[in-house]
Amino acid sequence: MITVLRWAILSVLFSAGVSAETLPPTVAPKTAAANVDVKATKTTISGQSAALTFPPGSGSFRIPLAQGKKSLEVFSYQPVGADATTPIVIVMTGVDRNAATYRNDWMTVADQYHLRVIVPRFSEQDFPGAAGYNLGNLVDAKTHRKLPASQWAFTLVDTVFSQLQKQGVTRQQQYYLFGNSAGCQFVHRMLTLLPQPQVKAAVCAAAGWWTLPDTDQRWPYGLRESPVPVSQQQLASYFAKPMLIAVGSEDDDPENHLLRRSKQAMAQGSNRLERAESYFTTSQQRAEQNNTPFNWHFMDLPDIGHSGSKMSVFAAGQFAWFEQHGEFHL
Repeated sequence: MITVLRWAILSVLFSAGVSAETLPPTVAPKTAAANVDVKATKTTISGQSAALTFPPGSGSFRIPLAQGKKSLEVFSYQPVGADATTPIVIVMTGVDRNAATYRNDWMTVADQYHLRVIVPRFSEQDFPGAAGYNLGNLVDAKTHRKLPASQWAFTLVDTVFSQLQKQGVTRQQQYYLFGNSAGCQFVHRMLTLLPQPQVKAAVCAAAGWWTLPDTDQRWPYGLRESPVPVSQQQLASYFAKPMLIAVGSEDDDPENHLLRRSKQAMAQGSNRLERAESYFTTSQQRAEQNNTPFNWHFMDLPDIGHSGSKMSVFAAGQFAWFEQHGEFHL
């Protein structure tokens, strides 16, 4: 049974464990914190031996793609005093793929919670359509043939982090992962399909529709005939991963123009709130049937609609709490 958790509880519980300065704000930040240089700095890697630095303040850098001819632009932010030991959050954007906007939304909370933030920009040109981004670029859009794992958008997220590790930019062994809307579609499918991603914990917010951990339903609504076979062991690993499924209590508009209305999507619910609940419940039941640990939680956030900026603030507070306590703040 889903327990509806209210954001009002968070302020009471947070005050018992951390100082007032660490309380999550209720409105998403629109500007960087004072005294922070937000001028973008770009670092390009032309080869594997090139030095990679994490730009101070607000910036960006590029990681070569597997094909060698193109690169993935990564927007970044780190607060003053951040170093190789500072926790990293990788943020996946919504359908607009507006990585710079998401990076900017995270700047104030990154200062507040002392987090390094990186936001990959999966361009429409290199990762076309929902197949290229929401579904992880698993197959070629023209030939419909399965692509090598090195070209999957899902794989590239770990690749970005691995490059930061290899070049000494971070000494963290894992990263936090956040996705909102289309980014949440990306996140939950990535964690479903990839074995052993370097993710410490994830917050997946307000997906428009989901890939259920159900082999009775055909891909992409379920795992039957998935381009990447998913074993029971892989599902068990996914269910054991600390995961917070979040959605706004007012994200319940069945007429939203971005909401998929196929027969299979409508079976998950008429709006994002219902579909998030359905995905969580189905996953919980599957874990119980398989007698495997289930380390997920569900949060229905009051007075919030479909807002990437507000969900970013919420996620930042959750990751900060997890970093201190090894669990989400429930």
